[in-house]
Amino acid sequence: MAQSRFTRRMLTASLFTLPFALVAADAPGMFKVPGTSTSMKIYGFAELNGTYDMGTRNSDIDDFDWASFLPTQPFDKSSKNPSGSPANQMYLTLRTSRIGIMTTTPSSLGDIVAVVEADFNSPSPSNFSSPATTNGNTFRLRKAYGQIGGFLFGQTWSTFFDGDSVPDGVDFNPVASANATRQGMLAYTWHPSKEASFTLAVEAPFNRMFQGQSGRVVIQDAGENYAGDSYATTPDLIGNYTYSDKWGHVSLRGVAMEYKNLNHSANGFGGALSGHFNIGNDSLVWSVQGGNGIGRYMLGSLLQSALDDGKQINLWKAMGYHVGYTHVWNADWRSNIVASRVSFTDPGSGTPGVSLNRWLQNYSGYWGPDGQPNKTLDNYMINTFYNISKTVYCGFEYNWGKRTTMDTYTGAVAGPANEGTQKRINFVFRASFF
Repeated sequence: MAQSRFTRRMLTASLFTLPFALVAADAPGMFKVPGTSTSMKIYGFAELNGTYDMGTRNSDIDDFDWASFLPTQPFDKSSKNPSGSPANQMYLTLRTSRIGIMTTTPSSLGDIVAVVEADFNSPSPSNFSSPATTNGNTFRLRKAYGQIGGFLFGQTWSTFFDGDSVPDGVDFNPVASANATRQGMLAYTWHPSKEASFTLAVEAPFNRMFQGQSGRVVIQDAGENYAGDSYATTPDLIGNYTYSDKWGHVSLRGVAMEYKNLNHSANGFGGALSGHFNIGNDSLVWSVQGGNGIGRYMLGSLLQSALDDGKQINLWKAMGYHVGYTHVWNADWRSNIVASRVSFTDPGSGTPGVSLNRWLQNYSGYWGPDGQPNKTLDNYMINTFYNISKTVYCGFEYNWGKRTTMDTYTGAVAGPANEGTQKRINFVFRASFF
């Protein structure tokens, strides 16, 4: 308790002295630190996010992911959620509020940039500071990296990520076809021309697979050994070529990764082509991506990447696309319409004539109560944003999604697929620091 009081006093003192210790620099929002050549910027916002589900939703959103995640959407055939909660539910949170610090220091090799950014949106099972008590949420690292010349080292958005092609949405999670990975990396970027850039990166391997074991399916995460034998020996290798001009941009990307355990290994890959076009004041964003075992490099395939059936590692084939159109009504008001789809192809199992989907259904405990491999994930959104003032805006969205599984099996007999439909209203209010 004494340490806590001391920390609060020091933090308060630091905040009071900050305006006097810094001198404004030329760049907007940057301040020169006296006695150094370093400029610093503190940025962030307080944000209220809300959801209202008009049907079933994923359970335990207080401790895990409250934002849309279609791969585990509960089935429509149930009138209640897996947790037993009724349909039509609201959720409010400020856990996406964010703070970041960026510094820039000149050197003979060019500006040295350092960034640290965090929010409070960390999944935290058994979080005793949950809404039942103080409504606290776990502080989590979003970005922490250094950059000098063309080199970048640290954690930020994956080189496979193309933020300028992601649709403008209120939901905190992007559409299922988009990449949403931030991870540790060492990357180098060079510019063949003023309009073009090429980045090559080695990034942290964390290629998730499942394994049939003792009559159930258990998860394996590289480096965490949930099943006792999953590990990584090589980093993921990613290349990204981007061309930008006044009309918009195009990005071509590829990723190669390894799935490995003590008995088997397999090489996965993914590719993407994306971009945006400026249409007057409006814009159109688009992307197509997919691959064998693309896994976490597409949000919808995060849990459907690879599976070891005891004979071999099988890689799910996944393809996804999205398109979004932004119409700007005026300087303070814009609206978007978005469509997305992710589809999966069964790669077959190590048992001749037996699909991986059929093999999986011999096991229990796969992805929880409504756990089945997905065939398609469809998502449609319409939203609008309004700037209330220079630093405050709000947004409202209707988000419709459908999860369709592969066929069910009773023994060797195929039955109908299951469906889970999301009907959700999202809203957000954000106040930025400046």
